[in-house]
Amino acid sequence: MSGSLTVRFGAPAMRKLRARARTLGVTPSRLVRDVIERAVGVTGGEASLYQLTSKWVGSVNSSTAPAGRDAREALQDWRPDRRG
Repeated sequence: MSGSLTVRFGAPAMRKLRARARTLGVTPSRLVRDVIERAVGVTGGEASLYQLTSKWVGSVNSSTAPAGRDAREALQDWRPDRRG
């Protein structure tokens, strides 16, 4: 889950923030997020929601596959068709 936070900086701090972000090639918002995440102990190695759920993300177009809760068991051994 993500959220939003408003932080107000004085003019000198904002100038320094923009300059540092420009030096690093990131947006000021990205720089602030990175600094706060490091300060509170969130590491970049943590899996994203997509990474945690990627094996269940997608769709199945089959009249033989059951819908709902039974689909997981029925599709457990399914492998994608790689014919492209």
